[in-house]
Amino acid sequence: MAIRSLGAASGLDLESLVTQLVTVERNTKVARLDSTKKELDSSLSGFGKLKSALTKFKDTLTALGDDKLRARTTSIKQPTDTKTYLEATSSSTAAPGNFDIKVKSLATGSRIESANNAYSSSSAVVSTTAGKLTFEADGKTFDVNVKANMTLDEFRKAVNNASGNFGVSANIINAGSGVGTKLVLTSSVTGDGNELKITGDNAALDSLTTQAFGSTDPVSGGLDVAVEAGDAEVVIDGISVFSKNNTFKNAIQDTELTVSAVTPDGNNATLTIETDKKAAEEKIKAFMDAYNSLLTEVNTLTKNRTLGEDGKTVLSEGGALSSDPMVRSIMSQVTKTLGSAFSSGGAELNNLYALGITFNDQGKMEISSTRLYGADSGRERFDEALENNYDKIADLFGGTGGITKEMDKIISQFTDRDGLLVNKETSLKDQLKKNTKDREAFERYIVSYEETLRQRYGALDSTLGQLQSTSSYLVQQLANLPKFGS
Repeated sequence: MAIRSLGAASGLDLESLVTQLVTVERNTKVARLDSTKKELDSSLSGFGKLKSALTKFKDTLTALGDDKLRARTTSIKQPTDTKTYLEATSSSTAAPGNFDIKVKSLATGSRIESANNAYSSSSAVVSTTAGKLTFEADGKTFDVNVKANMTLDEFRKAVNNASGNFGVSANIINAGSGVGTKLVLTSSVTGDGNELKITGDNAALDSLTTQAFGSTDPVSGGLDVAVEAGDAEVVIDGISVFSKNNTFKNAIQDTELTVSAVTPDGNNATLTIETDKKAAEEKIKAFMDAYNSLLTEVNTLTKNRTLGEDGKTVLSEGGALSSDPMVRSIMSQVTKTLGSAFSSGGAELNNLYALGITFNDQGKMEISSTRLYGADSGRERFDEALENNYDKIADLFGGTGGITKEMDKIISQFTDRDGLLVNKETSLKDQLKKNTKDREAFERYIVSYEETLRQRYGALDSTLGQLQSTSSYLVQQLANLPKFGS
């Protein structure tokens, strides 16, 4: 419906009056809604920052939990600078030490060849009779169907493409005069006793087997064993150790060796297992930095508003969560727990102070190099712990009842999906939704309010217009009356 201009009948500026009344009504309510939204947005942002800082702190604690601080480093002095003979990795429970290692042999698989001059070329026929060959090694088997008049090259392809082939490779070597064309079968199944065995289902296939049909002699077939399957052997500090493959698990307890070449005579490799003190220090410093960042964030979020001497002038605004006591309570719980003793580290290392970590005047963690009252500095205590109580540091943080597990209990109650901070955020988001709905409802109200004013002042304008018209008529009539004394 079109809104007509007010005051046309009475001549009064009723349009301006209605506009002013609507503006006052709108501005008052909108200011309250805007103020509420600003406070809600600020609080929501504040809780988001707090949760982020707590989560980051929790992540650094996780990196210190369990056995993550027991890392070992392995280094190998190879016999020569141009070749890698062996590699090694150690678990967190490996004992530090130095080991002299000789790689005596690598693990081998079977290599089987046809006799010299058994075949003239790759197109030579391997059998005029059809049948089935069975390949076997270390309990694994697969079959190859041989067709009548199958060529050597066709047989090679049939072996290589056989379903279930566990690692047998067939090749043809054209050796030339005196040797002829040779069939070579190589098995990837290594280890002493894991010989490749080939048997056929009829005597016509004996030239393609290692054991003749009906025989109990494992080498009675037409194929010769050129290389037997064998173990890898290393000599560690004078002690021989064998493996069916080129990986030695726990030959040195909690360490895995992988060999790739035989070491030269009289020139062995040296394996050194050490505690990874550098990695431990980096993780502990990341934990300290995350705590200090959390403290800084909490101080920023909870700082009070600063007023001037007149008590009215705002010199600096307060933090987004300055009025919420829960925030200070969280920090208080975290700090109190970190300052406690933890039995997991034993008598040698039962608190952060013993590790060399202290809190400065601002409440932040540090490893100080300053000596106080003749005691060792934090740096000295920290270095001493890394050198002589390395595994105790892991116990202090990751053991049962240690720092990581205790802090996880505290932080999780705030940051988990059903934690207090998440509930706070959910409540604030609900209030923001209500604020939006209140704003929409107010916009509908203000339209109705303006229409009501226009109806009322429209009626007043009409009445005043009629009164003014009547007044003008009466004045005119009075002016036309005969004057007394004329």
